[in-house]
Amino acid sequence: MLGNIISAQRKKLGLTQEQLAQKLDVTNQAVSKWETDQSCPDVAMLPKLAELFGISMDELFGKEPAVQKIVQDLPWEEDGAFRIVLYKGRKLLRNSRHAQQFTITYEGPAQDVYCDLNLECGSIGGSVTVGGYVECEEIGGNIIAEGYVECGNVGGDIKAGGHVECDNVEGNVNAGGYAECDTVEGSVCAGSYVECDDVGGSVSAGSYVECGDVGGDVTSGDYVECGDIEGNVSAQGDVTHGADRNGSDVKIIFSNDDDGQQKKRFSFDFGDLFK
Repeated sequence: MLGNIISAQRKKLGLTQEQLAQKLDVTNQAVSKWETDQSCPDVAMLPKLAELFGISMDELFGKEPAVQKIVQDLPWEEDGAFRIVLYKGRKLLRNSRHAQQFTITYEGPAQDVYCDLNLECGSIGGSVTVGGYVECEEIGGNIIAEGYVECGNVGGDIKAGGHVECDNVEGNVNAGGYAECDTVEGSVCAGSYVECDDVGGSVSAGSYVECGDVGGDVTSGDYVECGDIEGNVSAQGDVTHGADRNGSDVKIIFSNDDDGQQKKRFSFDFGDLFK
């Protein structure tokens, strides 16, 4: 039995009897006798054989490898997604400050990732849900993070407890801190300032707003500087928006008077008109 296993493992590694003998510092005849069960390896040789073959001592003697026990009572269904969690003893820590003290770096393809820790990764085809921050490349689906989000293009929505810094976003952006993005097809809501290119929906910010064209309303706790705004504007500071036509800006500017009422004035910059 042992001889058959040695022979099978040797062949699995693509080794001849002579090559195996050289690695173990024994003679060819010794290996031949092991494999034909004419003799057994010395006891001190057995761990070396197991290590060389990449198997356990039990497997070397023909026992089946131990099967990893699957934990049954977990708070999610079997869906094939990657899940990275933290246990303290036998207790699963969910949404814990302890989990956010750990960072996982993941490289490789994945569809969906659920991580109770901080996550740093490459591109993900599906969605990402994280208990800490997210630093990734492109994300095909949605991102939900307790901390900040810094990534490339995102195919869905972003919801972050901290700031958001991304490239193009196909959905909405909801950030507890500031939001800095390229084009956002949906709406943007931020607890601090918003700096984006064009936004397809509305923009709401606790601080100032600097954007390209906006397809909906704009609400700002400070000033607003944007391109065309399709909806209404509400701001605590000055509001400047308009379109750049043929090198000449035509901007509508609102400013608050002493009574807090907004006054409208027009600003014309004729650019190269008289050159």
